[in-house]
Amino acid sequence: MSRIKTRILIISDTHATVPHPPPYPHEFQTANLVTAITGYRHPLPAADLVLHCGDLTKRSTILEYETTFSMLRSLNAPLKLVIAGNHDLSLDDTYASDLQFKQSAKSVLQIVQDAQKDGVHYLTEGTYEFTLQNGAAIKVFASQYTPTYGGWAFQYPGAHDFAIPRGVDVAMTHGPPYGVLDEAGISRRWGQPNHAGCDYLFKAVADARPRIHCFGHIHEGWGAFRGTWLARDAPGYSVPLPTKECVMDEATSGPIQTLDGLRPIFSADTMGTSAEARQRLAELSEQRGYHLDLTDGSTHVEQGKQTLFLNAAIMDIRYRPSQLPWIIDLDLPRAENKATPSTG
Repeated sequence: MSRIKTRILIISDTHATVPHPPPYPHEFQTANLVTAITGYRHPLPAADLVLHCGDLTKRSTILEYETTFSMLRSLNAPLKLVIAGNHDLSLDDTYASDLQFKQSAKSVLQIVQDAQKDGVHYLTEGTYEFTLQNGAAIKVFASQYTPTYGGWAFQYPGAHDFAIPRGVDVAMTHGPPYGVLDEAGISRRWGQPNHAGCDYLFKAVADARPRIHCFGHIHEGWGAFRGTWLARDAPGYSVPLPTKECVMDEATSGPIQTLDGLRPIFSADTMGTSAEARQRLAELSEQRGYHLDLTDGSTHVEQGKQTLFLNAAIMDIRYRPSQLPWIIDLDLPRAENKATPSTG
């Protein structure tokens, strides 16, 4: 079967912010690099497909939805797939009886429907198949659900069945799986990781083995991790809730890029005097994101044997839109027939 190289732009947790303007002349000569590092700049890169993994808003107001969907509609991509996050209460039927959200829900749904005119599709939990404009076929699992933490939207107590089918290309969820790019709070810097991910989600991903699993939710978990799966008959798969230590090959699994690997260049030089830091920042900002090619070289991902995990949160831990979008190239099968979105 012939394959088509496809570019996907992945973002999450934009919380109704829009991309920064392009850098002005000599900006990086005076910028504070701790706050200025960002590829979230206008215009975001052209892509065949955009994925937004939730937290479209911060307070779930109509104005915030208008801002986010207007931004998505303007992106240079023929198809944009969007899920909700825990901040997007107006999209959660659980809050339908709350007068504040009941009054706004109708307006928000109209905003969502209008955005389809410009290729923006809002997805609820399920599996979808699309034919992209470049002729490639893609199969996506989507889920907006995260474990209960406070009074937020789309949260579940106890367990949740993430029904990710085998053979899916991309799993896009709002929250991370347990143990992968899910460390919350600053305690992680002192060797005290606080894992905020979902173990039921990790179990589902380990069974399905999508080529990409992208998410956000935990802002400080931004990064990329490539996991190589052990054989399905490995002992680790027999436990009710496996961990990555039990079902991944330690020698060939690991982070490709994390905040801790990116930030030291900048954190030791908060006033921005390092030439190396400035050059790196300029390159990332001009590229408008962090690029990975899954089709070749050191970042190749072998279908069915490896999964690339991406935390794509744009907001940092202090709610500053300073983190990088992901620009991912992968090869997809050529579509035989025009596919329409379908859940299952």
